Amino acid sequence: MAGKRGQEELMLFIIYILVAISILFSLMYFVSGVASGRLVKSQVLAKEIALFIDTAEPGTSILLEHEKADVKINAETKEVIVQIEQNAYVFKFFSPNSIEFETNQTSTKIMVK
Repeated sequence: MAGKRGQEELMLFIIYILVAISILFSLMYFVSGVASGRLVKSQVLAKEIALFIDTAEPGTSILLEHEKADVKINAETKEVIVQIEQNAYVFKFFSPNSIEFETNQTSTKIMVK
């Protein structure tokens, strides 16, 4: 019986170490994202686009140039979705006007109608 109890304690210890290592790697990944500015860049771009949409008058066209980013605007849910590398950020806008947009890797053209 003593050997079985020792095996259970060893398995619990191994599981504890694996959980601790995975938490450590997750924390390191988050810190590297914050340090490189990836998280902040997607947040700032999403907020800028939402602010431009909210303040634009009907008939306005806005051309934003940015670094490589995947920009999507969902007019139904009124959300701006910006993804830089693997970090996506969603920000809502409140404009009652209809929105059309064209995007590529380095620029986004928004037409407020």
